Amino acid sequence: MVFGFGSSSSSSSSSSSASSSSSPNGIEGIEKPAPTREERNACWQSRDLYFGCLEKNKVLQAGDEIIKDSNGKEVSRVCGGERELYERDCGKSWIDYFNKRRTLELRRQATIDAAEKSGNREKADAWRAVSGGGSGSAK
Repeated sequence: MVFGFGSSSSSSSSSSSASSSSSPNGIEGIEKPAPTREERNACWQSRDLYFGCLEKNKVLQAGDEIIKDSNGKEVSRVCGGERELYERDCGKSWIDYFNKRRTLELRRQATIDAAEKSGNREKADAWRAVSGGGSGSAK
């Protein structure tokens, strides 16, 4: 059975098509198993280290820490080691999710700060009530 987040009708059609297509490693019908508790913990720890480094270096968007020259060659990378661990320990879909979630949380916090600065406490409180879930809150 294929695990997914689609509706029951889409999962049944995707499971039948998954068996007819080959996976990247050439083995039919074999999918990577769900991560273990230890693998999830390693991912979360790597994410927290990487995001902490981004915060320390005042980098808002994950990936913006990479500096390239005019030829597109990478010349400098802040948080390079932390990013490598993050990419090693977390699956691509998790990385995409965590990066988007971090960006949304930073925007949410900026909105709260702006509302407080303008004296609009009601708006700030309303945004605080919005579920933003910080980058390290759910484990």
